[in-house]
Amino acid sequence: MGVLQRFERRLEGMVEGAFARAFKAELQPVEVASAVQREMDERAAIVAQGRTLVPNDFVVEISHPDGQRLEVYADSLSQELANLAREYAKEQGFSFVGPVRVRFEPAGDLGTGMFRIRSGVVRGSTIENNEIRQPHTDHPRHGSAFPGRPRLDVTTGDGARQSYDISTPVTLLGRGTDCDLRLVDPGVSRHHAEIRVEGPEIVLVDLGSTNGSFVNGQPIRRVSLVDGTRITIGRTNLVFRRDRE
Repeated sequence: MGVLQRFERRLEGMVEGAFARAFKAELQPVEVASAVQREMDERAAIVAQGRTLVPNDFVVEISHPDGQRLEVYADSLSQELANLAREYAKEQGFSFVGPVRVRFEPAGDLGTGMFRIRSGVVRGSTIENNEIRQPHTDHPRHGSAFPGRPRLDVTTGDGARQSYDISTPVTLLGRGTDCDLRLVDPGVSRHHAEIRVEGPEIVLVDLGSTNGSFVNGQPIRRVSLVDGTRITIGRTNLVFRRDRE
């Protein structure tokens, strides 16, 4: 089964066909998915022997009416499109320099059912030697959109504290360059763990990593996080913080 077919299957199982009802007009998610693949193919650049770089940041411009219909499903669809891009990159041997992100924006010059895609290469945030290195990008940097400003704190070697805001429904942690927060640590798996926003809860899920994930010194597979929770992944120590609402 190909990448697009798997994408369609996942959509079929979401919200009992809600996507099909939302897109009764000409705009179809599978057409957007196919366009994301084409954008990756057309902008693929060989940067070294055996390494082909493709965009990791996608903006899908759609009409205002389609934007209103999509509003409830935008986060879920964006996540599925990002998953599709990752799968396609793996299948084609493409590389990213940062996390794969897809977002929708309204455009006044587009009619119902029409869309276009903009893409770019945007580096992600990295933790190395107990220091958070933020990407150099022209995109506006937004804080957390979730109540209590959930975030991960790192204490640097000189005792200073740096924070990484959790601003997306799923935050991928690992050594891979496509992770939302890349941990440059030999004890960390390429895709090590995820932090998921599930309603009012923030959950840490280990992704079957080689060396495991630890919370307050105990190995975990899945656990809800509360303010002050200590997370250890490889040799990297993080503290989850969330302000009182």
